This record gives sequence, C-alpha cells and structure tokens, in this order.
Amino acid sequence: MANLAYDFSLFEERNTNTAPELEPRIEEQPQQGAVVELPEQPGHQPEPGKRSRPSLLKVLAGSLCFAVLFGTGITAVYSEVQLTELSEEISKVQTQLEEAQSLEVQLNMQAAQLMTDAQVENYAVQQLGMGKLAGSQVVYMHVAQQDKGRVVQEIEGGSWLDKIWREISSWLS
Repeated sequence: MANLAYDFSLFEERNTNTAPELEPRIEEQPQQGAVVELPEQPGHQPEPGKRSRPSLLKVLAGSLCFAVLFGTGITAVYSEVQLTELSEEISKVQTQLEEAQSLEVQLNMQAAQLMTDAQVENYAVQQLGMGKLAGSQVVYMHVAQQDKGRVVQEIEGGSWLDKIWREISSWLS
C-alpha cells in the first residue's frame, strides 16, 4: 500500500472510450464548378460566403430599436435648435430693453431741463393763482373723547376663517 504513492500507472493515458474504426468512405470527386452540399453538423458554423436568413422577429426588433434611437436623436437635435432660437430671441429682447431704458433716462433728463422746480412754482403762482400756504388757511378741529365712531356692520366679509368664527358665535348666542 505504501507503493500507491509511486504508482505512475494512474497517470498514463488509457483508451477505454475509443470509437470503433469505420471503413473509410470513398466519394466521387465532383466535377469542376459543381456545387456540393455538405450535411449539417451540430455546432457547425456556416461557411463565410454563405449567410443564413435572419428571422422576422429579429428584423422587426432591430428596426424598432433603430427607429427609437433615430427618433431620440432627431428629438435631441430639434430641442437644441429650439433652445438656440429662443436664446437668440431673448438676447434681442434684452438688447431692446436696454435701448428703451437708455431712451427713458434720456427723455427724463430732457424733461427735467425743460422745467425746473422754480419754473413750476412760477407757473403755479402766476398762471393758476396758487400761493404758498399761509397761517390763515389752516383750520384746526378739536374732537372730544366721547365722540367716537363705532362700526356696526363690516362692509367687507373678511376671510373664510372669520366667517366660520362668526357663524359658530351666532349658533352659541
């Protein structure tokens, strides 16, 4: 039993699963230019020059994937075009706004130069007969503390919380 560790026969090749030898078949040689079909073998790849026909389902799935990808690409390009157009339009409107603000400042300065405060006061005194406030024009009114007004009914309805509170108060009284 100690010799089992050195038994090299366990590592030798054995021919226990060999197939019986068959008689070689002799086939006729095809003529020059004749087409010969070989029988299909499992796991056999078709020849490079010969292509198998794809199934209809694979063609439809591929076409659908292509259409979705193409549509997504077209949508992205269209969105970018719209974004660019809107950006240009915003830029133009901002330029117009800046020009209008500049024109407003310019017109305000021109209006301020046409009539100063002194000219407005002169016009009011001479043309309209107005004058500065004098002490005789001031009238003081004294109201006693007992004379206070009281709101009996509110004109405005108030918020919806006020309406609910008034309704609940009316039920309890």
